[in-house]
Amino acid sequence: MKKRDKELLLLSLAFLFVNMGWGIAWPQLPNYMELLGGGVVMVASLSILFNIFSTVGQYFWGRKSDEMKRRKPFVIFGVLSGGAFFFAMAFATNAMLLLTLRTVQGFFMSAQTPAVSALISEISVNIGRGFAIFNGLSNGGYMLGNLVGGIVMDLTHNNYTILYLLSSLPFLVAILLLSLIKEPKKVPMDYRLIFRIDRPGRALVKWKKAREFVKRNRNITIVSLSVFIAMISSGMVYSFLSILIKLRFSEAWASWYFALDSGISIIFVYLLGYAADKLGSKPVIIMGLIGYALTFLLYYLANSLPLLILASAISGFKWAAYFNSINTYISRMSLRHERATALGIMNSAMAMGWVIGPLIGMGIISFLGRTEQAYAVDMLLGIVPAILALIVVMFAENDKNVRDGIFQIEQQI
Repeated sequence: MKKRDKELLLLSLAFLFVNMGWGIAWPQLPNYMELLGGGVVMVASLSILFNIFSTVGQYFWGRKSDEMKRRKPFVIFGVLSGGAFFFAMAFATNAMLLLTLRTVQGFFMSAQTPAVSALISEISVNIGRGFAIFNGLSNGGYMLGNLVGGIVMDLTHNNYTILYLLSSLPFLVAILLLSLIKEPKKVPMDYRLIFRIDRPGRALVKWKKAREFVKRNRNITIVSLSVFIAMISSGMVYSFLSILIKLRFSEAWASWYFALDSGISIIFVYLLGYAADKLGSKPVIIMGLIGYALTFLLYYLANSLPLLILASAISGFKWAAYFNSINTYISRMSLRHERATALGIMNSAMAMGWVIGPLIGMGIISFLGRTEQAYAVDMLLGIVPAILALIVVMFAENDKNVRDGIFQIEQQI
């Protein structure tokens, strides 16, 4: 096995455990908030505030990663932060404390997101397949976490303290695996760059530089805008899906559903990564957005387990198509020295969509009266921004013959 393949495998295995922790914890957050006395506003705020702080954080940490020319320290820091905050959530005694922990987690965890995407693109020979391997293994971890979470909720009669203590353990295994990765040293590492302030009044994010980057990179801007709109629909739906599943089925099924979803995505992720390498990422992104609209329609209709399982099948396919391909697209279309910044902007657009989406969902559900039907209607209306995101992405060029931001002429044999 080549050295780069070993590094990719280690990174992917580490995130199998990261996502296992996420899979245990994340599906039950809305239900945990309700248990602690939080209403629909507090449930929506779990996503809104997390993603506001993540939006600032991802661009900030992405720029720092590019300045230091390092990815690994930021990945480890983000993973450590994620596990620590889930551990703390086990001891939350009221809705406001849970919301505060989740909010601060958004900023510190965001250190890992642009850095890990940049690292994958730098150690992968074929970027689409590199992201596919990573996403396949990490999503396998998410599936295992969902299964464990559902079993724990069932066996402990919905004991959230045990659930969140357990969710923090896989992060420790992930940190051990990440420490074994040998990132090529380009320049001497200076950790002071992480928190350095050059002069009083300097902003965390240089928005002027961000604007200049956006102007230079038309296709990245278009796809990031499409991602923002798509994540509005995702935020509308997934901020409240666990509650709808609990109302129709049970709290355990709120975890087991996501296990099915993740398991199905694993089946398709490598195939769709291969398709992104052969056809370009844009056609696969389009398939993913169509999948979003179909999935949300099925959530609205899913009053029986067979329909819920069908929804999970289409949802797993759309996840494998969409998230693998948007990361591949941004990685190909960006210059290497700006890649973490580009991925940070795209992920910030994603996070901001998850700010607006829950707000819209909260308004719909509050207006309709917090009934099962109100949650279902919110799922149905999530189709609208998904279709708009599909229209926007049509204006971006395909990335089939682009690598490191440069058009590559295919050799004629």
